[in-house]
Order: sequence, then C-alpha cells, then structure tokens
Amino acid sequence: MKKLSLILLLAVMACSSKEPVDMKGVLYDRSGQYITGDNYNTSFIGFFYNQKVYNGPGFIRFRSGEKREQGNLKNGFRSGAWTGWDKEGNKKFVGEYKKGKAHGKWTGFHINGKKKYEGSYELGFQSGNWNYYDINGKKNLEETYYVCNDECKDAHPPDRRGVPYVCEKLGRLKESKSS
Repeated sequence: MKKLSLILLLAVMACSSKEPVDMKGVLYDRSGQYITGDNYNTSFIGFFYNQKVYNGPGFIRFRSGEKREQGNLKNGFRSGAWTGWDKEGNKKFVGEYKKGKAHGKWTGFHINGKKKYEGSYELGFQSGNWNYYDINGKKNLEETYYVCNDECKDAHPPDRRGVPYVCEKLGRLKESKSS
C-alpha cells in the first residue's frame, strides 16, 4: 500500500510540474484556444472530435528566438498572470487573462523599467481608472473607462445559449485629463 501511494504521489508531481512549452512550436492555435498535437487528426471530423486542449505553462517567442510572453493556459486559453518582454529582454507588461481575454490588473513598463501604464481590463476591454506615465515615471495622463455596474447589468438582455451578454459600453472612454 505504501509503495502504491508513493508511486501515485510521484505520478501526480510529475504531471503537475510541467516545463513551459513553446506554444507556436508544439501547440495548435484554434481561435485563441491552444490544443496539443497528441492524436491530432487533420480531417474535418477530427477537428471536432479529436481536440485535446492544453493545460499548463506556455510561452511565445519572437521570430528571432527571444521569449516574448509567458504564462499559464487553462482549458487551452490564456489564464492567470502573463508577462511580456521586448526583443532585448526588458519587461514590457504584466497582466492577467481569463478565458483568453485580458481580464484584471495590467501594468506596462518603459524600456528603462519604469512604469508606463497601469489599469484594469474586463473581458478584453479597458475599464475603470488608467494611469499613464512618462519615461521618468511621472504621471502625465489619467483616463476613466466605463465600468458596468449592477444597475447596468440589470438592463442587459439575458444570456443567450449559455453565452453571457457583453455590455456594449465596455471599453468606452468616459473622461481623460492630463497631469
């Protein structure tokens, strides 16, 4: 019994500690969802019945080979925290994804490492307060984007076939002021 539990523990640890995979080299992109090539069938029927979505860490490279972005995929979609770099290896952004769309806090950086912008996304649209900074780190612009509150959500049409309604006002700029 102890040997069996030890083997089981080792198997779980081996599966959970995946090395990040090169998403362009190993996975197939199907409209933002990444699937593996395991038993991949290129026929029309195989596309629908033979997909194996990827779960685990992944990264994307520039054509020249440098790492461009890295983060986790859940059910084949970008999820959780992702980090991006420029071709010289400088951090470009840190942001969160949910089901393949930008969702959550995002921070961008200038080439010197100082903050360039910070704000939040909701379902791929900018929302709430966004602050922009110059190359020296001084705030030079503040923008406010529409946020869908409970009153607005009550006015939305119902979900259709399990797909939630996306507010048409998301991503609209409400106010902008220079500092």
